[in-house]
Amino acid sequence: KIRRSTVMVKLELSLYARNLKNVAGAFKGTSDPFAVVTQIGNRDGEKPVVLGTTEVIKNTLNPEWVKVFLIDYDLGTPVKVAVTIFDEVRKGDKKTMGAAVFELGDLLGARGGAKAKKLRDGGVIHATVRKSQGSGIFRLKLKGQKLKNTEGFLRKS
Repeated sequence: KIRRSTVMVKLELSLYARNLKNVAGAFKGTSDPFAVVTQIGNRDGEKPVVLGTTEVIKNTLNPEWVKVFLIDYDLGTPVKVAVTIFDEVRKGDKKTMGAAVFELGDLLGARGGAKAKKLRDGGVIHATVRKSQGSGIFRLKLKGQKLKNTEGFLRKS
């Protein structure tokens, strides 16, 4: 009986795209892209799981999304993620701009943990994966100077 040891790692997947095809249509400006990331089932009968959606970036064909996707990865087990890029036409309404599938093991083994895939209709999607570095604490201190009084004379803003 062979016993396989499993090593689970938490990975961070980040995305950006270049030279996407504008699907907004004539006289409608430039596309407003966002991406949906779905983990494809490894075993027969295993259903795909949507890991999340990036933010919509208005009027660009070169989006750099801020959203990072956390993925639990069992080292040595093939895990594929599908990245589908959409143009937000109106809230809740979308048009497909392209899609690509990345294998996490390939990404981890690539230089810098990054790979790019060409989209059929034009453009390139870039995926980068790295080991998650804990939760940490972020502290922010703000200070305002020479702020404009928006409440009018003799009132404090």
